[in-house]
Amino acid sequence: MSFKVIKPGFLATIQDYGRFTHGAHGLSQSGVMDEHAYGWANHLLENSPTDAVLEITFGGVELQALDDCAISVCGADLDFKVNNQTALSWHSVQIQKGDVLSWTLPKHGIRAYLAVKGGFDTEVLFDSRSVNLRENIGSKLKADEMLICDSSNIEFDHFIAPQYIPNYDKDIVLRLLPSYQYHQFSKAQRVLFFNQTYTISNANDRAGCRLNGVPIAIEKSKMISEGMSYGSVEIATDGLPIVLLKDAPTIGGYPKIGTVFSLDLAKLAQKQPHAKVRFELMDIHQAQKQRLKFNQFFGLD
Repeated sequence: MSFKVIKPGFLATIQDYGRFTHGAHGLSQSGVMDEHAYGWANHLLENSPTDAVLEITFGGVELQALDDCAISVCGADLDFKVNNQTALSWHSVQIQKGDVLSWTLPKHGIRAYLAVKGGFDTEVLFDSRSVNLRENIGSKLKADEMLICDSSNIEFDHFIAPQYIPNYDKDIVLRLLPSYQYHQFSKAQRVLFFNQTYTISNANDRAGCRLNGVPIAIEKSKMISEGMSYGSVEIATDGLPIVLLKDAPTIGGYPKIGTVFSLDLAKLAQKQPHAKVRFELMDIHQAQKQRLKFNQFFGLD
C-alpha cells in the first residue's frame, strides 16, 4: 500500500529507532526524537518496535491513502484530521482508499508520529531508514512523492490508557547523569547550573537544543575534540548549555557537565522555543532500571 504526498509540510521525515553501528565513521545516531510516542505508535499496530514511521514537525502535512490500511498517530497534537474531520490520536485508526490525512498547526507539542501497519518501506542506508538532512542521508517529504508501506489490511481497535499520554504543556525537568568531566566544574558552577530555570532558544533542531539563562563563568581553554553521546550537555564558551540530540555530530570540543537521561529527551523533543527547562541529578542505577523497563515493554531488547 502507499500514500501520496499532497502537502509536505515544514519538516516531515522518515525515521526509525536509529543508526547505531556507524558512529566510528562519523555518522550520527539519528532516529526518532520522541521515543515514547514512537514506541506507542508501533505498539498500537503490533508492529516491530523498530519499524519506520513518519515524523511530522509543526504540521502542514497532507497525505492521500491509495489503499485501505491501519494507522496510528501519537505524539504532539497537530490537529490530526481524516477527510477534514478530527481523528483520534494515541489510538489505532482504520483508513480507506482515497482518505485524506492532514496535520495543520501545533496545539500541544511539536512532533507527531504516523505509523502504518508493517512500517514504511523506504531505502535502508547504513543499516537504518532514518533521514539525516545534516549528513545528506535521505530527504524530507516532497509534494507528489509516494510513501510505500509493506502493509496488510488488518483491522485494529487499540488505544492507550490516559496515564501514558504525556502533557506536553508542562515545564520539564531533565534528569542528568554526571559525566567524567562533572567534577571539573566548581561547586559554584554546578549550583548555578542546577538552581536556575533555562529557556529554550531559537537555536533548536534535531542536532541540538541551545538553552538561554545565566551563563556559567568558565575559562576559555582549548580542549581536544572527543566522542559525544546522545543527550550530552555541553557548556559552550558563552557559558550556556547545549543538549545534543539525535542528529548531533559524533565529536565535539566543549566540556560536558553530564548526559540527560534518554527517556527525558522525548519531553525536550516536544518543546518550542521559550519553553522552560530545569535540570536535576539522577542516579545511574535508577536510570538503568527505568530504561530496561521501557525497552522490555516495547520489545527493544
